[in-house]
Amino acid sequence: MNNGVDDVKDSTSSSSNSNDTKPINSGNSSEIKQRSLFKSITIMFVAVAVVIIASSLIEQFLEHRYGPFLKIGVVAVIGYFVINSLANVFYKLSYDALKSNAESIRILIKIIGTIIVISIIISYLSEDPLIATSIGTITAIVIGFASQSVLGNLIAGLYLAITRPFRIGEKVTVFGYTGIIYDIGLLYSRLRTDDGEIILAPNTSMITTTIIIRNT
Repeated sequence: MNNGVDDVKDSTSSSSNSNDTKPINSGNSSEIKQRSLFKSITIMFVAVAVVIIASSLIEQFLEHRYGPFLKIGVVAVIGYFVINSLANVFYKLSYDALKSNAESIRILIKIIGTIIVISIIISYLSEDPLIATSIGTITAIVIGFASQSVLGNLIAGLYLAITRPFRIGEKVTVFGYTGIIYDIGLLYSRLRTDDGEIILAPNTSMITTTIIIRNT
């Protein structure tokens, strides 16, 4: 008789303990998220500060003609840390609300940030007339030969990130392959098939071909 009463007490206490752990676990998850965000932001600011201090020290021993190249390096390094940090912070903050769409926005942030960094670098290079002329010539050649491939895929990746005809996590059939969309990059969209194979599809082809979105 006592054993039955003890069993009821044990079950009651275990259920109450399990109920008590739920808010604790959610609280721990929230604390972990806040620590991760704080860590990402701290790393970004520390990296930016280190790069600025290092560049100011190097500039004192550098000839004036090499100044623009130092600025380009600083912009590239700072841009890398800032773009990745902001994209990751936004992803962590918005994932609970947006789910798979948060990844698309993170990719969009990286694309826009990369374009801004490249524009700043070109503005620094254009200060030298000789370099500006070289940039114009090289740009014309690159656009002429790569507009249908690299730049086309880049623009297509931006278009896919904005319009989202398919989303990350959806199962699609394209080019005779069926798989899960798990990444929409700058140049390629990546699918993982049921067999674990990775399919790289150029972004331009993902716009021009027929895509079947499977119901999961």
